[in-house]
Amino acid sequence: MKDYYTIGETAKLLGISTQTLRYYDRENILRPDYINEETGYRYYSYKQFHMIDRIKYLQGFGLSLEELGMIIRKGTAEYMLERLSARKEVLLEQISQTVEQIKDIDWYIHCFTYTGPGGDPSEYYRLHLPERYVVEVPCDPEEPLSDMEIRLAEKKGTSPYSALPFRRQYGYLVHMEDLARGKFRPSSYFIFTKSRPDHVCPDIRVIPEGDFVCFRTPLLKECWDVRQLNSYFTGLPHREPILALEFEDNLVDWSDAMYEVQIMI
Repeated sequence: MKDYYTIGETAKLLGISTQTLRYYDRENILRPDYINEETGYRYYSYKQFHMIDRIKYLQGFGLSLEELGMIIRKGTAEYMLERLSARKEVLLEQISQTVEQIKDIDWYIHCFTYTGPGGDPSEYYRLHLPERYVVEVPCDPEEPLSDMEIRLAEKKGTSPYSALPFRRQYGYLVHMEDLARGKFRPSSYFIFTKSRPDHVCPDIRVIPEGDFVCFRTPLLKECWDVRQLNSYFTGLPHREPILALEFEDNLVDWSDAMYEVQIMI
């Protein structure tokens, strides 16, 4: 066994490039044991081989260059374990965030493909829905829809609402008397949040858990069957708020979008 190995020999033996070994040297992660002052050639000792192998292994965990350098310079198992535990916590948090992103993607896919339990727009069906939370702005029946959309966008961008995790589904609160006349007269325009806010937001409305009778219609066209609606709810008590949730099916035109009207009973 030789005392020293050239940078080329070291790289070949350990399956690493000479550029990487020079990088370790330049970043003060691991210096060669000996550098010839006349030639500038780098030489590594056999005892450094296990250090290089450990650095390669730890790099696979995503530790920073600064952490790698400190681990090698300190040379203690305690410090290495401390940094590994910290890295583990970072990865666990990333996993948690990824799982939440997957849930959000699944929700958005469902939102664009939802057709109701039966898929028939004329069908009435019942759903038991959990407690939900929306940020809303009031609607003036005489104002264009664009104005209320702008006001809600402005509210979403201001504190404390800008910190909320929103679910991108919009809807309206409407009254039964307007539905019964075949009129779309929203009382408020809203967007869902993913969960109950943990800080005070004055315009958060809680939609209580409960049973809802639902039907689907292109709400903006005011073309639902009024007779069927009135007949269905004859003698059937209902409670407000009544929700009309938009379900987009394209990214360009939403004037024909289907809405699910949810009437709490």
